[in-house]
Amino acid sequence: MKKKPDIILLKIENAVVNREYDKALTLIEENAAVLFSYRDVKPVIALIGDIPEDRFKTPLQKLILCWTCFLCADSGRMNRILAGLVPERFGPAVEKSIFYSLKAVSTFMCNREEALGCARLSVELMEKEPNSFYAASARLTYGQLLSSVGDHRKAAHEFFAAYRIFKKHKSYLPAVASLVNYGIKKHALGEIADVVTLLRNELTACSRYDSAFQLLKLPLGIAYFEMNRQNMAVKYLESVKELMYQMDFVHMYGVLEMYLVYAYGISGLYRRAYALIDELSGRLSRLNFENISTFCAALRAHINLLEGVPVSNSDKRLLEADYLTGGKSTPIGTLLILARLMLNGDMDSFSMNDLIAWQETPDTVKNVPFAQTAAILTAEYYYRMREMTYCREYLEKAVAIYTNFRLSARFLTEKAECLNLLKEINRDLYNMVKSRQDLKPTSVVLTPKEQEILSLMAQGLSDRQIADRLGVGIGTTKCHVSSILSKLHVSRRAKAIAQAKKLGLL
Repeated sequence: MKKKPDIILLKIENAVVNREYDKALTLIEENAAVLFSYRDVKPVIALIGDIPEDRFKTPLQKLILCWTCFLCADSGRMNRILAGLVPERFGPAVEKSIFYSLKAVSTFMCNREEALGCARLSVELMEKEPNSFYAASARLTYGQLLSSVGDHRKAAHEFFAAYRIFKKHKSYLPAVASLVNYGIKKHALGEIADVVTLLRNELTACSRYDSAFQLLKLPLGIAYFEMNRQNMAVKYLESVKELMYQMDFVHMYGVLEMYLVYAYGISGLYRRAYALIDELSGRLSRLNFENISTFCAALRAHINLLEGVPVSNSDKRLLEADYLTGGKSTPIGTLLILARLMLNGDMDSFSMNDLIAWQETPDTVKNVPFAQTAAILTAEYYYRMREMTYCREYLEKAVAIYTNFRLSARFLTEKAECLNLLKEINRDLYNMVKSRQDLKPTSVVLTPKEQEILSLMAQGLSDRQIADRLGVGIGTTKCHVSSILSKLHVSRRAKAIAQAKKLGLL
C-alpha cells in the first residue's frame, strides 16, 4: 500500500509529464506540509525543478520555489525571486511568515541582526495560528539562527515548541530534527540530566511511528558520554551513525563522530578511534566541508595524547597555523587541544592566556562541557607553575560544574597531575579518576585458527584458496574471516591486514 506522500508525488509527476503545470502546482500548494516533511525531499525538488519558473503565479507558489532553491543551495535564484515579492501585498499571514523566514536565512551571513529580526517576525506572524505546520517551521528556522549566534537558551525553547507542533501534525522528520537540536542545545548549556529522560521516553514511544526517531540516540549518546556511561555512549552513537548518513542529517556530521572518538578514547579503544577519524576525513572532504584537515588533526592529537604516543608534526603544524591565524578568536575546540599540546611540551607558540581569557567571556555559559575542560587544563597549567591557589580555584570551578550538572567525563579525557587534588575537593571524582588511571587499551585477541587465516590473507590468498590450504569448508573459512574483520573493526580484507600490522599481529 502506497503512503500518502507517494500517492501525491505520483499525481504531481503525472501532471508535470503531461505539462499540466497549474494542476501540479495546485497539488504542491495544497500538500506542501506533507511533501516537505517527507523523509526524501529529492523527488519533490526534482519535480518542482521541472516546472518552468514563469508558471509559478501565486505568492505561495513563488515562496515554495524559493524554499526549494534554498534546499538546493541556489541562493542567487532564491534572492532574485525574493526581491520581486512584496509582503505587504500578501493575503494570509502564513505567506508573510514564510517570506520572512526565507528573508532571514538569505540575509543571515551579511546581516545577522536583520536576519534575527526577520525570523522573529516570522514567528510572531503565526500567533493566531500557533499550532499550524507553518508556525512550527518558523520556530525551527528561528531556533537555528539563534543557535548560530550562540543563544542556546532561546534556541532550545524554539526547538522544543517546534517539536511539539510538528509531532501533532505527524510531521515526524522535522519533529525529530527539532528534538535533536533541542538535545544538542541543552547539552551545550550543561543541562543534560533534564533531557535524558525525555529523549529516552520519546525514543521508546515514537519509534513505532517512524524510524527517524532512532536519531534521538545521537543527543542521548552525547549525554551518556558526558555522564561517563561510555558503554551506552558507544552503543548509541555507533548504532545511529549510518542512519544519520542515510537521512542526510548533514548538520550533525562531525558532531556524532567527535563524541564517539571521545568515548573510544576514554574506553581505550584507540584503534577504533583512528579508523573513525580516517573515515570522517574522507567523507567530509568529499562533501567539501571546510577545515576538515584541522578538525581531524585535533581529534587525532586528542587520541595520541590519551594513548601516550607522539603527535605527528603535520597535525601540530595544522593546529598551530589555525591558531596563528585566529589568535584569541580561534575556536574553543582548537584552543583546548593546543593547551593539551603545550602542557605536553609539543606547542611552544601557544599562550595559555588566550584560554584563560576565553573563560572570562560569556561564551563559557554557552558551552558548559568545554568550560569544564578549560578549567581543568588551566588548573593543570597553574599546578605545573606551583601556583596552588590558582590551581585549586580553577579545579573547583570544574568540580562545581560536576556538582551542578553531573558532567564527569571531562575529568577522564585529561592526563593531568592536578587531578590528585580531587582527593581533598571531591572524593567521588577522585575515586573515579583513580579507577581509570590504569586503563589499558582494549587488545585484539585472535584464536590460533584466526591468526593462521590472517597470515594467509596477508599472502593474498582468497577464501577458496585458504579453505583448500587448510582442508576446511569454504563456509568455515568465511566465518573465520568475518570474525577477524569484526575484531579489527574493519570491513575489507586490505584494511584488516593494514590494521593487523599496526597492532603487531603480523
